Amino acid sequence: MTMDYSLLLYSLWVPVILAVEETLMDSRLATTELAWTTYPETGWEEVPGYDDHMSPIRTYQVCNVREPNQNNWLRTDFIPRRGVLRVYVELKFTVRDCDTIPNILESCKETFNLFYYESDGDTATASSPPWRENPYVKVADVAFFKTF
Repeated sequence: MTMDYSLLLYSLWVPVILAVEETLMDSRLATTELAWTTYPETGWEEVPGYDDHMSPIRTYQVCNVREPNQNNWLRTDFIPRRGVLRVYVELKFTVRDCDTIPNILESCKETFNLFYYESDGDTATASSPPWRENPYVKVADVAFFKTF
């Protein structure tokens, strides 16, 4: 009898312990321009597109393959965390294979870096935080891997 009672008590406490998932931002739901901040101002272009299910989405692209030493930044609007303790980011992207573009060996990149900047409020401007690695926190180098 004790075992049955403890199992019942356990089942009452489990829902309290389980985490709740909350979506803080989903750009797939945007029906108008995202108007994220870009640096430099020229380079990134916001374009409409379609996802895998042919639903309209907003996307950004940068394609200055002939310019060496590019440093193109794209920053979302402020995302309030609303008490969330851990944030997971899903990012979908496409990278063009540099081998398919003639005469650009030195300037073509097949990688990008993902950063975040933690703030208690929407304080960002076109120039702050500065467009360099510090004060951002690097999450990952995202690389394009060729399969043969």
